Amino acid sequence: MQNFLRQIGKKATAMTLLLSFAVTGVATGGVGVEAREDGVTRAGMFTDSTGHWAAKDIEAAAKSGWIQGFPDGTFQPEQTVTQEQFLSLVERVLPSFTGHEPDAFIRDTYLKQAEGRWSEKTYTHLAAAGIMPTGKPTDPMNRLEATRILLAALGHQSEGEKYRGTKAKFFSDLSTDDEAQVMIAYPAYKMGIMAGYPDGTFRPAEKISRAQAVVLVNRLDRQIHELYPGTVTDVEKQGMTKAVSAFVGNVMDQEQIRRYDDLVSYVKKNKLPVTESFLREHFSFMQYEVYDYIRFPRFNELTYYAKIGLGKYRMTVQYYSGELGGSVDKTFYLSSMDGKTFRLIGKDE
Repeated sequence: MQNFLRQIGKKATAMTLLLSFAVTGVATGGVGVEAREDGVTRAGMFTDSTGHWAAKDIEAAAKSGWIQGFPDGTFQPEQTVTQEQFLSLVERVLPSFTGHEPDAFIRDTYLKQAEGRWSEKTYTHLAAAGIMPTGKPTDPMNRLEATRILLAALGHQSEGEKYRGTKAKFFSDLSTDDEAQVMIAYPAYKMGIMAGYPDGTFRPAEKISRAQAVVLVNRLDRQIHELYPGTVTDVEKQGMTKAVSAFVGNVMDQEQIRRYDDLVSYVKKNKLPVTESFLREHFSFMQYEVYDYIRFPRFNELTYYAKIGLGKYRMTVQYYSGELGGSVDKTFYLSSMDGKTFRLIGKDE
């Protein structure tokens, strides 16, 4: 879904999406109250969560500091969660990242409605990572929209490309003719991020409750650890980021190379630690006389690091690549024997 946010920026129909988790026949999710909005921090249970089907998830999220309740000690788990509340929860679970100031297009298209609200900083921060809702901050969050946001938060929205044009029928209430919905719901379902209802439906427009939102962010946290394994030190993270960003910056900005043959020659001439497999995976667009390419990240956006083998690493950057590309994720593979000096390699090397 390289151009999804570009499409909604041009007033395409807002997509509605809702994650569902089958828990003894109940679709789960959930959201806690934002401290800047109405809350009192709770380290344990709330007066109205005891005996609730999501009690354990609510307690776990409260102890992690992700959710807060109301001044009267309640959590109101069945209250519908808003888009700004859900985004605030997601932000708390994500790894920290610096981000950058959004340009005028992003502010006018995606952030204007959050101006002056308690959630404005969250909207601005997540915009650098291309994690933005399609409605107003106070609009209810629904299943399809929540799923889209969670896929982006995991740096896996590109998984939707696998289902472009598919005729497979996963849910009885999702038509394969609606490619936009399919490319969100299907990868989330196959990855185990969400599940359908026992009756075979997905119910994309159904609103999610605060309790359901809590279940979803707990699932997000678990998925982050599963998708990005291994212990990567700060030194390794800095080395990986520097290796990729320096090479991309040299090629695209300083040298301004625009032809693939010139790129290969540049790498060989300077004996750079970059394999041709890496070049094909990320610069193949240069092989065409006329081309558009998805802008590379600035490398201060949401970044995940993983150690996937002996001396082999993976770095995924989730970011907003401009109107042409919209919200995208890029994954780079690297190798290193000392964790300090890195070679840029292809996925299968």
